[in-house]
Formats: sequence, C-alpha cells, structure tokens
Amino acid sequence: MVRRTKIVATLGPATSTPEMIEGLIRSGVDVARLNFSHGEHEDHARSAELIRKFAREMGRNVAILQDIQGPKIRVGNVVGGTELVPGNRVTIAPGDFLGDASRLPVSYEGIAQDVREGHRILIDDGLLDLKVVRVGENELECEVITGGLVLSHKGLNFPDSSLSIRGLTPKDIEDLEFGVREIGADWVAMSFVRSGDEILDLKDRIRRFGGKTPVVAKIEKHEAVGDIERIIRAADGIMVARGDLGIELPAEQVPIEQKRIVARSRRAGKPVIIATQMLDSMIRNPRPTRAEVSDVANAIFDRADAVMLSGETAVGRYPLRSVQEMDRICRTAESAIAYGQDLAASTAWGRGDKYDALTHAACELAEDLAAEAIITSTQSGLSCIRVARFRPSNRIIAVSPEESTVRMLALVWGVDAISGEQVGNMEARVRMSIEAAEGAGFVRKGDRVIITGGVLNTTPGSTNMLQVYTIGEE
Repeated sequence: MVRRTKIVATLGPATSTPEMIEGLIRSGVDVARLNFSHGEHEDHARSAELIRKFAREMGRNVAILQDIQGPKIRVGNVVGGTELVPGNRVTIAPGDFLGDASRLPVSYEGIAQDVREGHRILIDDGLLDLKVVRVGENELECEVITGGLVLSHKGLNFPDSSLSIRGLTPKDIEDLEFGVREIGADWVAMSFVRSGDEILDLKDRIRRFGGKTPVVAKIEKHEAVGDIERIIRAADGIMVARGDLGIELPAEQVPIEQKRIVARSRRAGKPVIIATQMLDSMIRNPRPTRAEVSDVANAIFDRADAVMLSGETAVGRYPLRSVQEMDRICRTAESAIAYGQDLAASTAWGRGDKYDALTHAACELAEDLAAEAIITSTQSGLSCIRVARFRPSNRIIAVSPEESTVRMLALVWGVDAISGEQVGNMEARVRMSIEAAEGAGFVRKGDRVIITGGVLNTTPGSTNMLQVYTIGEE
C-alpha cells in the first residue's frame, strides 16, 4: 500500500553523516528539514548536497525545508545556573550583564514597553512561571510563581502580551538569502508568525533574492491563532508547531486548535504539517508510547498532509527507527480511512470558483469510474494541490517540467510528482503526462486514468482541462 501522508524529518547531529542521510531517505523521508536555529551555513549546504545526491540515486523525490529561527527571546548569560524560588522577586531587563537570582538579562530591548502588570512570563518551555508585579522604565519586576533552575540562553514566552518585535531578524534575512541563492530550498518555514503581513514581508524578501520559494507559516504564537485566516491566505503551507503553541495557549486547547487549523488549511488548499513531540520518547527509547502512536494516527485521521519528526531524528538515539515507526503508523492509520468519502462534504469548497469545481469533478469522476490514478499536468503545482485537498482514494500523479515544482510537491498529501517535458498543445501535453507516469511505473497499459491540468493559460492553478483516458487505447 502506498503511503499518502508525508514524513518530514529534521537533520541534526544524530543524522549529519552521509550514511545517516542516506538511511533517512531509504527509510521513507519525503521532506528533510534543515533547522537554521543551529549549525553553520557550510553544514546546511553539505546536508542539502547529500540529500539531493541520495534522492537522485534512489529515484526518490525529497524536498528540502529551510526552517529559519525567527525572533526567539532568550535569557542572557547566567553564572552556573540560577535557582528561582517561588514567592521571591526577580527583575528582568535587556542587556548583556551576568544574571543571578535577583536580576536576569533578556535579549529583547522593548520588553518594558510591551509587557504589562499582571502578565505572565514563562521560561524554559513553561517550566518556570513568573508574574509581572511592576513595570519600570526599562525593566520588569516579577514574582516567581513556579520556580526552578534558570540556565543561560533558555527561551521566554509571553502568552498574555503582544510584542512589537520584528518578524525577521538580521540573522533570518542572511539565512534566507543563503537558502534561496545557495541551497535552493524547496520550502521555507517562518517561525513565530503573528500575522499575515509578516508572511507577505517574507515573500517580498524571497522575491528580492530572486526566488519563488513557497512559505510555510509556523503557528506557535497566540497572536497567530487570532489571525489564522489571514495567515492561511498569505502562506503556501501551514505547520502546527505544538511545542511553543502549547506554552502560549492552555495545553488542553492545543488539540482543538490543531483540528481547526488542519480543517481550515485543507479547505483553503494549503498543505499542513503537524509537528513537535510526535514520537518524543524515541529520542531515548527504541519504541514509541501508545499515546504517541495515537497522536500520530489522530493527525492522519484529521487529514494532515504531513507529520514531522524533530528531536527524534536530529539528536535522538534511534533516528532511522523513528522514521520507520512513523511510516508504519501512517500506513496502518490510512488503511482505516475510506478516502473518497470526503468528496460529498467538500462540494461547497470554493463554490463559484471554476477551477475548484473542475478539480472536484475530476476527483468525483475518478471515484465513479474507479480510475487507477488522477494525472495532473502542472507548471506551478497548484492544480495538483487543488486535487489533493479533496483526498481522493485514487493515486495522484503530478507531471511538471519544473524541477522546483516536482520537489515542492513532495510535501503534499498523496502526490507522486515526476518530471516531464515542456510541451505546448493539449494533445501533446496529455500524451507526455501519460508516458511520464507509465515510465515511472505508476500506471500501466489498460489502466483507466483521469487527466487534468491547465492548458493554454499561464496563470498558476488555472485548471481547465479534464479527460478520461485508458492507457494503450488510441
């Protein structure tokens, strides 16, 4: 059985060697995530080169996702760790001084302007909880609610505050230019997104660097949840990053938001990734917990496009086994889903849009005729994404003359993307697409297929062709 849900794996110290990168791809990774919060440019360039090399040798289509760090606020230097005791007071202020139990440095200059009395400050993924009791000219006096050990460079979250910090840091801009011009990343993920405008700003910078890289918005801030519709419209894909989101929101609210975001993203035709702590115990143990297996399966039942491994493959003891476990969970969960039955419920999606109507009709036709596959001839990939969002039971094959489009589609649910020649008229395009799909072994003589795509139109996503074809018949 072909797995439809895609697997994203993060590279790191545990998977930096050629042998491990080859093993990840062989184990089933569809998208390799390069985390620019860590590592040097040379390290990422080398990893990207190896990913391309092994994917080519194995005949696999593997995308590269560049994940830029974003404006993460951190504690500065603290000597030997500092213990904060519940009930005590601690002052937080910007600067590069050495911190102790009475005064902690932070990396954000505007903290006293953005945070108000009564607001909470969480340190180290929410392990420590502070409450602001006084706002000074350039500092905050806080009461320690939940104490513990503070170490240098731990992250801070401000779940009650709207920060005016810029969405892209100088480091992000430098990393972005490197990803666009040197690596040729297939997707770029923006961290700590708060609004749709930040996505538009990132896209503008990508264009200025000469690229067209699609953008994944990482939903991990409470402000992002409040502006989710505009963010989905502005972005090309969505990641539900449950780590920081579970700090910004009450933990029990995260599963609800996850379902809402997946449903809205899918309706909008934007691929959606579920991330963070999916098989977290496999960082240390050779098997996932039953709860983790249920978590992954639930993301698949929600119809997510992809599930992501972070620390499991970046620093874990069992990176290859983590991918293999994820692959097994995906296949087993998918076997319990009657794909194609969602079509009736999705009839109203994009009602009045002729391109949505045509791709929906292609899926219904494929179901009614029990077609072996839906073959999409696409330049930008958008026609294929339109088809995939309806989650048909039929195989989805994308044929594109653009290598960047082929790789980008590695993230999209159920899509097998392959290269095809650039041809002009409709008849030649249909013939080329069928020959490419047949040559890749996806279909064979006698198979009935549905052909769809955009013809005689350069507008991305302008699907205007639909045919039924039996391979081998003239």
